[in-house]
Amino acid sequence: MNNVLNEVKTKTCKPFLGLLCLTILYAGEVDHYLAWSNLPIESSAQLNIIYNREIRAALDVINLQTPDCSCEDAAGQILQHFGVVLNSPIEQHIKQSTDIDHTPSVHTNLPKYFRNSIFWKKTTSPSHNRLQEVSLNTQIDEIINVGGVYIGLDKLTHFMGSGYLYYQVYKIVLEGGSSEDDAIKKAIQMGIFGEKKVLGKIPSGVFSYADLESNFQGFLFAKNLCSKTEPYLKQTATGWTLVGNFNLKDYVNPYWDESYNPSYYYKGFNLTLMPKSKTVLTNLPKYCAVYQTDEIQAMFTYYDSIAKPSFSINYLNTLVDKDEIPNPNMFDIRTICNKVK
Repeated sequence: MNNVLNEVKTKTCKPFLGLLCLTILYAGEVDHYLAWSNLPIESSAQLNIIYNREIRAALDVINLQTPDCSCEDAAGQILQHFGVVLNSPIEQHIKQSTDIDHTPSVHTNLPKYFRNSIFWKKTTSPSHNRLQEVSLNTQIDEIINVGGVYIGLDKLTHFMGSGYLYYQVYKIVLEGGSSEDDAIKKAIQMGIFGEKKVLGKIPSGVFSYADLESNFQGFLFAKNLCSKTEPYLKQTATGWTLVGNFNLKDYVNPYWDESYNPSYYYKGFNLTLMPKSKTVLTNLPKYCAVYQTDEIQAMFTYYDSIAKPSFSINYLNTLVDKDEIPNPNMFDIRTICNKVK
């Protein structure tokens, strides 16, 4: 796996971005339960305008600089255009937007808001509370609504940025003679490496299965751009053009939501200075009353009706069963609230 990662780093990143590529976009964490009392309204129409504009802007650059490139190279350049960086430009734009509804909003009293977080450890120390406020202000990203699925803004960064890196691994492994399934698994393994090490456990103490799903869906978008049956990209006399319009709802699914596809929270030190496991397990039962409300039950029922496990979801489940990656079941709000009835 390390050899593949090194090859991706060499082929796709400038030297000063090497570490950034290996950490795969640490952009923040999400506390979905905070948003349950103020779920944002649907925003896919506004988001699709942004995405289609940027995809066509990427194609303009491609057609100016490398109009004869392969479809696969064009697909990679489109995803790369969105930024293989921390806190991508789209994420930054939405944080300050008043046109795209998100929770918390720009008007939210954040210190008060954070005290209800599953990450907040109750203490009487003013200095510790201030440290928690600063740390959570850095960590916690806003929630938006895409087609009735509530996702953290960090997932948009994962979708294009980590999706790009998955796609590069996939192509490298395929070129090495491996099968399609093995190439996809190697791409997913890169995401797992990040969650176990420099993306999840070390910086934040979180192994996010929702991050891995948004990574994978970005990879699928890259593949679909050059699909053999219905490609999104078409080559013309002047270069590459987008067929139809991109729709984010084609890729966002309930597995992007950490309350439905729970994370695993590690014990011990992480760079946020906030150990997660015990604190999260202490706080999650406090949300059982909200979980049982008609609104949240309807959300989970809707999720159940549309959730279709991807190749990545199924592969990750086999690895959980083999104890190769951590089992998040103890942090599942459904399991917890069934126990406290």
